[in-house]
Amino acid sequence: MMKRFLPLILIASFSVSSAEQAITQWVYNTLERAQANLDKGNLEAAERIYYDYANDTWSSRSYDHFVILRTYAYFLISYDRNEEALKYLKQASLKRDMPPYDIFELNFTLGQVYYVNGDRENAKKTLLKWVEIGEKNKLDLKPEGYAILATIYAQDEEWGNALKFITLAIDNSYKFVEDWAQLKFAIHTERKEYLDALEISQDLVRYKPKNKQYIEQMAGIYNIIKFEEESLATLEFKLQQDLLKKPSEYINLANFYLYKGLPVDSSKVIERGLKLKVLDNNIKNNELLSNAYIIAKDFDNAVRSLIKVTKITNDPKYDYRIGQIQLQNSKYEQAIKYFNIARDKGWNRKPGSLEMLLGVCYIEIDDFKNARLELKKAIDFGKEKEANPWLSYIESTEGLRAAASR
Repeated sequence: MMKRFLPLILIASFSVSSAEQAITQWVYNTLERAQANLDKGNLEAAERIYYDYANDTWSSRSYDHFVILRTYAYFLISYDRNEEALKYLKQASLKRDMPPYDIFELNFTLGQVYYVNGDRENAKKTLLKWVEIGEKNKLDLKPEGYAILATIYAQDEEWGNALKFITLAIDNSYKFVEDWAQLKFAIHTERKEYLDALEISQDLVRYKPKNKQYIEQMAGIYNIIKFEEESLATLEFKLQQDLLKKPSEYINLANFYLYKGLPVDSSKVIERGLKLKVLDNNIKNNELLSNAYIIAKDFDNAVRSLIKVTKITNDPKYDYRIGQIQLQNSKYEQAIKYFNIARDKGWNRKPGSLEMLLGVCYIEIDDFKNARLELKKAIDFGKEKEANPWLSYIESTEGLRAAASR
């Protein structure tokens, strides 16, 4: 469980440098020589080079030695020799006046190794330093680092810090990570933040709708917050009289309708909250509204809600989602428009998927020229199995049309 946090960080090329410092040519050549041995499978020869230079005498400010220590440590990590790697990572961390980015990356790796080795205290200390350096220098803080910190704090029952870091992990990840969502659910439950626990439990059910554990978790939270028929009737009455004043009341009622399989009622609640400005016109609320409309198969309003989101954030996933909805709704020109917007914004979460969908859209409007272009792009991304049947369909359709026109 813990080991999966550890990345494969063997250096493939040793042209190691930073904006501030670079290794000397002879060190570069030495590391190249070690890499050549690795490429040939001569592990002992490669390690001999790393070991000899790592254990030589160097200046406390030597960037060359820092890189050698780090490289040898990464070599050891790749062969599950974490205890030995720890020695060299710690030596590298003691080097003075190293570039911030190098220290930043080193602390990320060191923190992971501490964690894998079961040294939670040093893992926490090191990763907090990694966060500090990253924030100070505006570097890219990986969500996996936040997740490790969250796990450590949760194990120590420091729920506030655990929640802070797991939220950062989830918010900064481009994909849904099931384990992180489960941890966030557990933290909210421990803190008796049942409305927040309900929200993340719904995310888990949406992610795995057939998972019995997640369904039971969600049902359990509903029971805890006592969403019985009387409570529902009270909220419905207050809604009709515009007496609901808290955002949480609107969200709870909307979620409860979804839970009961009443997406139309759910969408009406959210629309009312937005109209009265009790609910903020933000990404989260418009996403919830869009989901309700999608479940209700009201695709036009689902798109309308997501278009609002695209005006708040530049994240291409929402344009991609609009494209998917428009495709499902047989509005192929609109689907093409939004898939292209998503691509222009840099959408690349499932390489080849966007091109496949564009190819299908073009086929539906008989634009076989563009369909071929997109399907060939999909093949370049490894979607040959999915794309080839469509290309065959184009060929056979064109052949039949040509024969019919003779």
